[in-house]
Amino acid sequence: MFKVFLTIVISSLFFAACCTCSVNQNSDKIPEVLIKSSNRFVISKTGEEFFNNNIKPNYEKITKITNGYLMVYNFFIPDKKGIEGEIRFSIDTLGNVQKNKEIVGIPECLSNPENCSFNISKEEAVIIASTSGLEKGVKNWDVHFKWNSIYKKYAWEIISTLSESNGTEFQRANGKTMLIDPANGNIIETSDWQIH
Repeated sequence: MFKVFLTIVISSLFFAACCTCSVNQNSDKIPEVLIKSSNRFVISKTGEEFFNNNIKPNYEKITKITNGYLMVYNFFIPDKKGIEGEIRFSIDTLGNVQKNKEIVGIPECLSNPENCSFNISKEEAVIIASTSGLEKGVKNWDVHFKWNSIYKKYAWEIISTLSESNGTEFQRANGKTMLIDPANGNIIETSDWQIH
């Protein structure tokens, strides 16, 4: 009986120690004033309510870079499976966004509310691609919800592989990619791709 009690106590202490050490481990590496400044930048694009409900700093991926930090946030819609992404941008040591560097994954909710209206599920995107003529190809489609840097918005990306051959030193493949707007199901673009 004593061994069981001792095991439970030791396990509880170990669990408590692990829980407290994993909370925002890297948050002490970046000053809180810079986190707040970065949050304000994201909120200026998404609005405060959308930010509070769907965007959280990823302290494990926030990285010190030359003259500042690479800020990383997780974006997700809790009740919509597969609607998730990553926000990345750089700030200087004063908290100013380095606009000469890439800014990725921040949906423009305030300037275009439809950009944050994720009505089309993965399954619906696949049906849209199929009924819109995307060829099935030689293997199952790759379907991803991801940020598109050209259109500066999230989209369902559906990749069809039309041919594929693998050698010992090379791979050749080609196919088509269809981008579907997750707000309304419109086809944003269909393009060809190839690997030589």
